[in-house]
Amino acid sequence: RVGARGRFSQMSEPHNVRRAARAILNVIFPHASGAVAEPPERVVTTELLATNAEFAMEMAINLHDAEVRRRQSADTKAALYLAFLAAVIPVIGTLSPTFSDRFRNPVLAIEIALFALVLIYVLMAGWYAARATMPSVLHSIGEADLSEVFSDKDTRAATAIKLIDATRLNYPLNNKKITYVRLTQAHIFRAFLSIMLIVAVDWGTSVATVIFEERQGASEVLEEGVCSLIDLPH
Repeated sequence: RVGARGRFSQMSEPHNVRRAARAILNVIFPHASGAVAEPPERVVTTELLATNAEFAMEMAINLHDAEVRRRQSADTKAALYLAFLAAVIPVIGTLSPTFSDRFRNPVLAIEIALFALVLIYVLMAGWYAARATMPSVLHSIGEADLSEVFSDKDTRAATAIKLIDATRLNYPLNNKKITYVRLTQAHIFRAFLSIMLIVAVDWGTSVATVIFEERQGASEVLEEGVCSLIDLPH
């Protein structure tokens, strides 16, 4: 049993490493599956809604309208993010590292890596925003549904069932849109953090250079003063 337990721990260690690596990668580059989840099953029936058809109709309309608003909100946010990214790309171009003599040090590699990360985040944000705005299936009540509704005994309960079915089918599709919008937000936020890191590295390098030059100048002045006092060449 001890040997089996040891083999199990040895087998679980690579699995834990892979799981930790996937978790870290998901933090750096968040993603989601492109598959659409199955819609929830309908648990109500026409007979059940017929007991209070007026209230059922009101609730079905409210649920349907709420789902329509969720879809419209996701489309609007995605379109705004696309416009924002299109406007901010030229500004990001001004942050590209300049290849000059003063950047011939490890700082250049850091800035290039951060700038490449910013570009990746912006491109991924645009990709997810574009996917959120892509046309998709929208379930609603049509002519065939109305013919079934008016052939039923209680038209209000039958209409409520049709609205509930449309809402139920639209729910996972809207969730997919909202997921893409949230991924867009996540990548924009990470791009902003990367830009702040570029600014911090650039500012820190400039400050460090000024401090180093001032100290070097002060030491040279001190050396000249000492040499002049003891009458030594410098």
